[in-house]
Amino acid sequence: MSEKKIYGASLKGMRAAFGETLVELGKENEKIVVIDGETGTATNLMAFKSSFPDRFISVGVAEQSAVSFAFGVFRRGFIPFVPLFASFLTRRACDQIFIQVGYADANVKLVGCYAGMTSPNTGATHQSVNDIAVIRSMPNFTVIEAADANELRQIVREAASMRGPVYIRMIRGDLEKYDVPCNRTGYIFKAGKSPVLREGRDITLIACGLMVPRALEAAEELAGKGVSAEVINLSTIKPVDRDVLIKSLKKTGKAVTAENHSVIGGMGSAVLEAICDTLPVPVKMVGIPDRYGESAALEDLLEKYGLTARKIVSAAEELLSTWSAQDSVKSFRERKTR
Repeated sequence: MSEKKIYGASLKGMRAAFGETLVELGKENEKIVVIDGETGTATNLMAFKSSFPDRFISVGVAEQSAVSFAFGVFRRGFIPFVPLFASFLTRRACDQIFIQVGYADANVKLVGCYAGMTSPNTGATHQSVNDIAVIRSMPNFTVIEAADANELRQIVREAASMRGPVYIRMIRGDLEKYDVPCNRTGYIFKAGKSPVLREGRDITLIACGLMVPRALEAAEELAGKGVSAEVINLSTIKPVDRDVLIKSLKKTGKAVTAENHSVIGGMGSAVLEAICDTLPVPVKMVGIPDRYGESAALEDLLEKYGLTARKIVSAAEELLSTWSAQDSVKSFRERKTR
């Protein structure tokens, strides 16, 4: 039997984990409601709709209405999930998110699907290159991005149990090369905590989402060159796990951040904000440059916009050739005593 596909894309991996977990939650908690904007097929919500037709509401192609409706559903005591394309959710419904979810501190769970460059052939209009920057600037929000399908399952469950606004960022689910297990066996997700996936002493690689497997690949390549790289999965982008960052950077003295998002205002910016007043070490940011996306094959886009292990290795080598851990920490201490 041939594999089931939607719009030519597999429903394995991230999308499968998301859809299946929502159904499980729906069975466990009758307060779980899903608000759709006519993207339910692409975001793998049809099983939830079939299982709980009275708790699946489609508002049509109207992202602002979806968020407003979710606020009303929350006010009636339910826990609404709003899974829409990240580009449309965070741009078109920005004011509704700011006022009716963030300002109201509403118990609404927003899910930005097809994040970053993972909506390739539809081009710039569908590529959410700035959604982290938009949402993490809003008070009360927790912002999370999973590195693999198992972590996503845990994140969805955690979001349902948390009180308050949550934004979950998710890639489309047919990226087999990038949709692979990253976290260690027995890993348990906890909002605000970030696991160290690989211990190292020379440089810290900090990544989120689909760039986590790329960071692990880069660490392996660096190891072959005699460089010991520590890898952190910064799955909670807000609030950032400042403790794990400071501990790692006191040891390595330098870092590369890697994200499937603009280098302006995203995870890398969150890292810099978290460490600058305590340990301002040299950091290079790998991510989408300050420009719009375009329509192309996924591999070509990732290559052109620098979302590759090779780019992480190059950034790390540039830092390593300029700074030693002792130099960067010493420089910080000297500045602090002046």
